[in-house]
Amino acid sequence: MKRIAITGAAGLVGTGLRTQLLVRGYRVLALDVKPIPDTAPNEEAAVVDINDQPEMTRLLKGCDAVVHLAACTVDAPWPEQVKLSVEGSINVFDAARKAGVGRVVYASSHHVVGLHPRAPHGPVMGDTAILRPDSRYGVGKAFGESVGALYAFKYGMKVLSVRIGNVNTKPIDRRRMGSWISWRDLGQLVAIGIERDDLTFEIVYGISDATGRHYDNASAYRLGYVPLDGSEGWDEQILREDPVPKPGSPEARSAAEVSLGGQFSQSEYEGDTDRLIARTRSIA
Repeated sequence: MKRIAITGAAGLVGTGLRTQLLVRGYRVLALDVKPIPDTAPNEEAAVVDINDQPEMTRLLKGCDAVVHLAACTVDAPWPEQVKLSVEGSINVFDAARKAGVGRVVYASSHHVVGLHPRAPHGPVMGDTAILRPDSRYGVGKAFGESVGALYAFKYGMKVLSVRIGNVNTKPIDRRRMGSWISWRDLGQLVAIGIERDDLTFEIVYGISDATGRHYDNASAYRLGYVPLDGSEGWDEQILREDPVPKPGSPEARSAAEVSLGGQFSQSEYEGDTDRLIARTRSIA
């Protein structure tokens, strides 16, 4: 039975993912700065700061993989991003290497490409597009992807970077119709990162089946991902709750509306959005 460490295990995504990995037959080591008292069978927990590299190294010894979720999860000021998402990622990857852990599944975010236009303003987004983070949060996640690539290609780790959309029981608005992922589909993607033998470094989108909406997830399908859930069938309800804005209106031309990042793009946005959709090139 493989032993899988999860950083940020007390958070919303961490809590749901712990259940998914346990159902799949893994032993789970749940790591967080907050205590986790409600551990399940085949699960243990420890309180640790991811920036405490010696302690992280000690705890990770004997693990088969690390799922790195811990980060600054809001668009906080730079010092918080640097401490948690930048220095934190460095420490987790380095601790994993020192502990002899050969695999890391890195929880990235679709916000690393959030300032790209979304349909109908631009083409479907692939995994090789130039990064356009929509926020300080997105920059921190993009940095983690770069660290993962370094440790994969330079040090021989196997790294899967999952650009998670919105993890939920169902899509909650028009934009997230194209970025929604169910809990069991997220568990499946993480399991691919844990098990796939021919993995070096891959980037996939953490979405359920949202064919043709925002993202091209061909890399995930090539690795064997077969989403069990999809956003098809939710359109009528979502459009009632979140109708398309009137063409030409300020709302229709806002950064939240024309970009993949939504409100992360809108926050602090300056000027018009022409620059987001101008000179759009192939990004598959």
